[in-house]
Amino acid sequence: MQEFILHALRTDPEIAVFLAIALGVFIGRIRIGSFHLGSVAGALLMGLLIGQIGLEVPAGLKSVFFVMFIYAVGFKSGPEFFGSLNRGTLKLVLLSVVLCATALGAILLMYSVFDFDAGFTAGLGAGALTDTAIMGTATSAINQLTIDAAAKAQLNSHMAIAYAITYLFGTIGLIVFVGSIAPKLLGVNLRESARELELELGIAKEEEAITVPYTRIVVRAHQVASNGQADGQRIVDFEKLHDSLTVERVVRAGQIIERDEHFVLMAGDVVGVYALRDAVGTLSHWVGPEIDHPESLSFPTREVDIVLTSAEFAGKTIHEAKTRLASDGRLGCFVNTISRQGYELPLLPNTVLRRGDVLTLTGRTASVEAIAKRLGRIRKNNYKSDIAMHTLGMVLGSLLGLLSTHVGMIPVELGIGGGVLVAALVIGWYNSRHPEIGALPPAAQWAFSEFGLTAFGAVVGLLAGPAAFAAMKEQGLALLLSGAVVTILPPLVALYFGRYVLRLHPMILFGALAGAQTEAASMNKIIEQSGSNTPVIGFTVCYAISNVLLAVCGPIIIFVVAG
Repeated sequence: MQEFILHALRTDPEIAVFLAIALGVFIGRIRIGSFHLGSVAGALLMGLLIGQIGLEVPAGLKSVFFVMFIYAVGFKSGPEFFGSLNRGTLKLVLLSVVLCATALGAILLMYSVFDFDAGFTAGLGAGALTDTAIMGTATSAINQLTIDAAAKAQLNSHMAIAYAITYLFGTIGLIVFVGSIAPKLLGVNLRESARELELELGIAKEEEAITVPYTRIVVRAHQVASNGQADGQRIVDFEKLHDSLTVERVVRAGQIIERDEHFVLMAGDVVGVYALRDAVGTLSHWVGPEIDHPESLSFPTREVDIVLTSAEFAGKTIHEAKTRLASDGRLGCFVNTISRQGYELPLLPNTVLRRGDVLTLTGRTASVEAIAKRLGRIRKNNYKSDIAMHTLGMVLGSLLGLLSTHVGMIPVELGIGGGVLVAALVIGWYNSRHPEIGALPPAAQWAFSEFGLTAFGAVVGLLAGPAAFAAMKEQGLALLLSGAVVTILPPLVALYFGRYVLRLHPMILFGALAGAQTEAASMNKIIEQSGSNTPVIGFTVCYAISNVLLAVCGPIIIFVVAG
């Protein structure tokens, strides 16, 4: 049986690839406390182990899987990347640039100290910064070197080993630094700092219903009392007196009357209202006694996801957006959540909206649809992907990456990974404005990214081969020390730069540090400890910018070390 399995793995290496993925994902899920290795590192380690039997895996597989991953990253980051190129986010862009530049400098410093080759150096950067894209773009650069195939294979093997050695500390180190060390260095209490930022963003202000989470919104039926505030009032006039409610339906003498803001309420009418939960206690005083009346509460409502594309509202705070929308009359709908790149933003009056943000609204159908037209477009639950557009984008990106130019006498090219990333950024940005072209639903983005990157890690491990552990013995300690420096130094420099030069609020700064190193786990740790979503404000911009900058570091490392 053992011989059969070994023979199958050697003759059909695709079996080994999928085996490494499967075992790697299982191992990556194992938790020790709050830490888990992750599917990519797990697949790479399994690939290293399986590769010890000696396999001939087609090297082209590595590029195919990496293209899938980097395309998904670019497509997702496109709207935020181009949207962040403005004065409002300049500080966050600068923070990403400083962190990535410091990271590149630290990597090259460790190369000069320990005399690593190009493979070890690129793997050091990818693992210590937990950014596998560096390894992918570095692979493309290695393939362009004018050295023999054996030397290229050795560099790729060394890169896999360096990544495996430095990744563990890179993951744990960044979470500990952002979640524990950075707040202590700045003398910040996370919960107090989060509350302070929330106050700056307007949480203490009394806001109308559109800025309040849906969990605080209730539907009630009340009977209009004789000589009460509502008796004899038009709906529109009554609502002006009470910002915290909207009248959606009236039942008079058994007859259902749909909303008409000029309709005059009379004693005995039963009204169905939306109201804020904290206003429920006074509804009986304003309107009349609460009653059980299903007919008045069965008015049509709709919940939709609206993608913000309107220039009128991009760059505006939630409060400013609400004021503009409310100028045409009572809104009749409420914001459930606002998310950016899949991360939920704090629903605070001074939170700034950006193009590509997704607002989830609930309310009367006509109002929701009218607001959607002003804000942007309703995101449809379309599960189909525009495969033709995306594969064409990969082709064009690959061709773009193969084009070369010269800086002085030095030939420079993006490489396939860099070219595909640029193409994906543009297509993702264009799709956010023209959704009928280039559809790639979030689930498909995740599948492209997760499978592509995990499979890439598995192939890298398999290709490292039996020589991998000899290289580990040779440079293991040096890589561990170097990895610690590369993991800690960039966020340390960026921490003080962001706080004392850019003067960012600590909560935004901590989120930005996590985003600048493309590490969501660090941000989640801050959110958990602070009890606030405010770090997301800094995370998304830096995440989009650093995804591009760190990917560019791969070819630079190879050129400097081996060029």
